[in-house]
Amino acid sequence: MLDLKVLKSALEQLEEERRIPKEKIIEAIEMALAAAYKKDYGKKDQIVRTTFNTDTGEMVFSQIKIVVDDSIVRMPEEEEAEPSSAEASEGEDERVRFNPEKHILIEDAKKIKKDAKLEDELVFPLETKEDYGRIAAQTAKQVIIQRIREAERTSILGEFGGKEGEIVSGIVQKIERGNVFCRRNF
Repeated sequence: MLDLKVLKSALEQLEEERRIPKEKIIEAIEMALAAAYKKDYGKKDQIVRTTFNTDTGEMVFSQIKIVVDDSIVRMPEEEEAEPSSAEASEGEDERVRFNPEKHILIEDAKKIKKDAKLEDELVFPLETKEDYGRIAAQTAKQVIIQRIREAERTSILGEFGGKEGEIVSGIVQKIERGNVFCRRNF
């Protein structure tokens, strides 16, 4: 399904032309795959991560759950016994609501991992899927485009941030959404 030679070539080309580290691009691909998986197969508020091996094309999907207790989250039973809204506004409760898709209680976490501590992340494997719908594929594409733009912006700011206010010569390569892209003359 995935042509690894083409992928590696595209990674090298992006790294060379846009000066984006290959690791950032792979991270964007992993985020995109996780977003697509969540769109088609995930549940609301679920935290999904993907590990993508560029050598084999293998994808490993996992669900992340954060270890919590009642000092961090509000349990659903507590909400039923809450005082009226006028009384509640005096002592605002900063805790988030417990969500079994992204939280795991410390008692349960210790059964799985003996040395689990509050706010640790536990990783649960998910079934690998490779067939995504049109909307999930579009979501993945948007995530990749967004992450590449962010990485490109960071790269450009790192290279030219210290030259702000200086005059440099170059050739205009393209003008896009009010941004002018130039190639520097040496």
